[in-house]
Amino acid sequence: MDSYALIRQGIQSGCHDWKRSGWLIAGITLGIGFYIIISSIGASYTELVRLPFSKIETDLLIQRGIQGSSQAKAEKSSIRLPFSNQAISERTAQKVRNLRGIRQLDSAILLWYQEKKKFITITGVDPAATESGPAKVLQWISKGRSIQNSGETVVESHYARFNKLHPGDTVFFDKHQFRVVGISSIKEGASLAAANFYININDARALAGMEAESVNLLAAKLLPGTDAQQLQDKISSLLPGAIISSTDSIGEMMQGFAKISGAAADLLSIVALVFTIFFAGWLIIGRQEDQRWQVGLMQTLGWQKRDILLKTAAEIFTISAIAALAGMMLGYLLTLAIGSMEVSLTLPWNLASHPEGMQMVKGSNSMQVPLPVIIQPFVFVSSFLVVCCSCICTAVLINSRLCKRGIRDTLFNV
Repeated sequence: MDSYALIRQGIQSGCHDWKRSGWLIAGITLGIGFYIIISSIGASYTELVRLPFSKIETDLLIQRGIQGSSQAKAEKSSIRLPFSNQAISERTAQKVRNLRGIRQLDSAILLWYQEKKKFITITGVDPAATESGPAKVLQWISKGRSIQNSGETVVESHYARFNKLHPGDTVFFDKHQFRVVGISSIKEGASLAAANFYININDARALAGMEAESVNLLAAKLLPGTDAQQLQDKISSLLPGAIISSTDSIGEMMQGFAKISGAAADLLSIVALVFTIFFAGWLIIGRQEDQRWQVGLMQTLGWQKRDILLKTAAEIFTISAIAALAGMMLGYLLTLAIGSMEVSLTLPWNLASHPEGMQMVKGSNSMQVPLPVIIQPFVFVSSFLVVCCSCICTAVLINSRLCKRGIRDTLFNV
């Protein structure tokens, strides 16, 4: 008997016993759907924590907090360095750059400019190094061009829209004139690189009155396999007052399910899959026991044990495959649906771009961002294979035991 005939018989048998087949299909569909969506939610929250760093291809952000009585002095100027972003000398930055484990170290300057009753954030970046770090925003120009010369600025798209700024306009930072040459659309989740204006890093030094080659923000990209915690300890010893942030810093700020999802999602998804397997097995055992007369009848008609088991396997494979595919589709649709959910992403106080989030060490900077949609092919394929194989094995084992009873016992104990 060829495979096509076996599958056709499986479909016919499943339609004949439609009640049990329906329960089996419903159970597997829901079980696989829950398995996929739980796995996807866990992966989405994990990606959410990584998002601010991954968008700018950075592993560590290095800052130096304000020390002693210099805060009062810093507050007197209309253009000043943020409390968490004090100047880092070129010599110190070079020492950090030379540490083992750092593949690339990008630098930037973050400034606050107080204009009347509002604060404006300005980031000075190197337009020649836009592959990673805060300067990556210059790759996201949606209108106009990137900065090339001194006195030019790129504006963040939302700020530009609200203030009706366009390429060719002129803006002033404490009597310093800049010409708008482009609009940058910040990628979703790239909050660590967010600012109102982006200017050349040398212009930023001039605005803040900083020493040559000094910066106040370092973005480190690490070599694979680097011990991040050990590296952070070394950086702290080189840079007194260092504030070092990573994905762990954001993970510690997560609340509720978001905080436990990384550790619990795998366990919950496995529980859902195991429950699906046991529930399907229970239904299959009952189904095969109710149909044991068919085994006796096939033996009476001269069917060999091998043929009986092949028919059983084809029948259960057909039903379980249909159910598994339906479950995968359900899981896929639910995974897409979570992309419309907005969750709160809380950044540590030192990563807030505006003063309101930096007024207290225990403060935070929260924002609503869409939950990333993560499609995991391995989860889909593994759920299909595991459920189908377990269903087939259960049915074959039950019918193999029925075949050993003999025709008389099988038929007359119905």
